[in-house]
Amino acid sequence: MATRSHEDWAALIQQHPASGLTISAFCRQHKLSVSGFYARKADMAKTNSQPIAPFVMATLTSLTAMTTQAQPSASAQAIHFQHHTGLWTFPSSLPPSYLLEIIKGLQAC
Repeated sequence: MATRSHEDWAALIQQHPASGLTISAFCRQHKLSVSGFYARKADMAKTNSQPIAPFVMATLTSLTAMTTQAQPSASAQAIHFQHHTGLWTFPSSLPPSYLLEIIKGLQAC
């Protein structure tokens, strides 16, 4: 049996569902032990249980720097999120719990 890297195992585990084969048949085809397949799959599920979300860049800017919008006050600030779906702008007074929900929603995009 060949020594496989972590990437090789990840690729094999991802290929299995699309193969349409039972795990036994898939393992036979790829010369894997069934117990080894299950063990690697379980190990990868443990390490992937806390998925790493894509980074969302946030910047805090003063609204006074924006010349195209009306300025409510010189001290007002906004939070800007640059995301592949676009630029999202929120008032800095938005409660942190709302921002957290927004970030979670953007991560799902």
